[in-house]
Amino acid sequence: MDSIKILRARRLIDGTGGEPLDYPVVVVKNGRILDLGEESAVKLPRGNTVEELSFMDGTILPGLIDSHLHIALGTRGGYMAMMEESNGIHLITGVVNAEKALAAGVTTIKEAGARDNVAKDLREAWRSGLIKAPRLLISGRPLTVPGGHFHFCNDNQARGLNEVRGRVRQFVEEEVDIIKIMASGGGTVGTNNSEASFTEGELRVAVEESHRLGKTTMAHCEAYDSIGNAARAGVDVLEHCGFILPDGSRGFDDDAANLMAERGLYYNPTLQTGSQRRDALQGKMNRGEKITKDEERILEGLEYKIKRKSENLMRMVGLGVQVVAGSDGIGLGNSAQVIRTMELMVDAGLTPIQAIASATGNGAKAMKMDHLFGTIRV
Repeated sequence: MDSIKILRARRLIDGTGGEPLDYPVVVVKNGRILDLGEESAVKLPRGNTVEELSFMDGTILPGLIDSHLHIALGTRGGYMAMMEESNGIHLITGVVNAEKALAAGVTTIKEAGARDNVAKDLREAWRSGLIKAPRLLISGRPLTVPGGHFHFCNDNQARGLNEVRGRVRQFVEEEVDIIKIMASGGGTVGTNNSEASFTEGELRVAVEESHRLGKTTMAHCEAYDSIGNAARAGVDVLEHCGFILPDGSRGFDDDAANLMAERGLYYNPTLQTGSQRRDALQGKMNRGEKITKDEERILEGLEYKIKRKSENLMRMVGLGVQVVAGSDGIGLGNSAQVIRTMELMVDAGLTPIQAIASATGNGAKAMKMDHLFGTIRV
């Protein structure tokens, strides 16, 4: 028997970036949207099998997409701590995080790096109906240089065009959904987040091979030089874009940003990273509690980071770069932080509608899956 639902609400935000629709009606049959609009323009089905749902104090919008989440990587602490935990603990962390994300309205997760086959095991558990989870699109082990950021994910290092091409083929054979590339150093001990890792040529080969095999690419880009390399190589989504210079300060590369806009590449600022620690320290100060000298230094660094990344986000948008929302959440209990990311995007200067589009329609388009999810349309 067909399942038919009529949904009414105070407003509808469709995820495209367009203006909200007041007092919408949405008709859904067997999980597909048949019609939507103002009630006078919608043909309403009748009969005993029709269920009507009313949310007159609420808003209908697409399920949220977190375009950068380490859903199954460590319980707490930094990279050194997570390296000491077993794959089984990481997998259980992913199960817990998946259900928490779904309960928060996150219905699609772009997994951004995990150890060995943990991410694949989690995805297969979801596909098999063993766990409650959002739609999971995985990158699994990120591609990195020898000793590079996330090398502890194992069997994922390459140097030179042939090795890079071979690794991409390996990951596709292992049935990943997305190819993740570490274009610069990061928080892993022994790496430098102000230095590019792969060359522009190596990144181009990774992108070309990924596209030939039907996969989109995402690249961790903290170093200033890594952003230009990734943009010229045509990486689909540039993550973080810290523009970190050798002296630790943060700049901006107009040429790279203009090229991203021209080529239709996406930008994921991951503004949320560091905000929990910053907010906690600011909260202590607001309550009149003393903070240590080390905490003062940490707070100053985090405030500078979030301020500069917020400024660069608005410069990117001003140049026409499309933005997606990703939390870069890591560890146990941090799987719904994309909501905080959206708040910080608004604090930076985006409109609420732009922030919602970054976590709905834009997120789906960046993965070339907007025909399946991300917007509310027939």
